[in-house]
Amino acid sequence: MAKSAATSAAASKREIRCYFCGHRFGVSTRTMSVPCPHCNKALKVEDITVKSYLPVNDLQTCGRITIAKNGRVVAKVIRSGDGIDCEGTLEGAIETDGAISLTDKASWKGKSLLCKSLHIADGTKLIGYIKVPWQRPEPSSAAREPKNKSQDIGDESTP
Repeated sequence: MAKSAATSAAASKREIRCYFCGHRFGVSTRTMSVPCPHCNKALKVEDITVKSYLPVNDLQTCGRITIAKNGRVVAKVIRSGDGIDCEGTLEGAIETDGAISLTDKASWKGKSLLCKSLHIADGTKLIGYIKVPWQRPEPSSAAREPKNKSQDIGDESTP
């Protein structure tokens, strides 16, 4: 009995990546939002579904973004950890660690579209720079470690 509880606990975890600093860590599959343990910024983990017009500055999630047939997203930046499914309209720079799937009625217009893989149906309209395959660069180890407090301004040990 204890073995099955341990395997179900492990199965109910998923790894996400912070869309601000790139730090990877595990969360429960039921998590909706969480602070990044590295940069302490709030992260949205849940999946997002857009069924109508959504004007925002940034649309960001560690989950999946789905745009319905009548959905339209207008944003400066659209970031997704698990990928994007689009039947409607997207406007803005897109970055995703997953795949993007665009149906025949879908359209995208923006500065850049960066993704791991791209599935395009005949009739899809795309305007902008596209880079496939793309992988978000891993954060450097120096950026991930806390700053050394001994070398503050006014410290006599540094020339």
